Amino acid sequence: MKKSWTQGLDERGTKEMVQEFNSSALLRERLTELLQSHQMEKLKSGRSADGYQSPNWSHKQADLNGYLRGIDHVLSLIESKATKPE
Repeated sequence: MKKSWTQGLDERGTKEMVQEFNSSALLRERLTELLQSHQMEKLKSGRSADGYQSPNWSHKQADLNGYLRGIDHVLSLIESKATKPE
């Protein structure tokens, strides 16, 4: 579990957050699957030959890269392994 989940929380809030995180493994696994699937769809669409015809191709690629980077960040938060309460 990344520290950002509990950063700024008091001891009680930290314990509750750790407990909630640990108990949501199934939900996080499903969300991971959904995000990874969506990520693959976006990667495929970003590589289509039709996109190269657009005069705004570079802007679309920059947007796609930022979007994928955002998905990667969310995945890094939810894929973290469960931890013991502190």
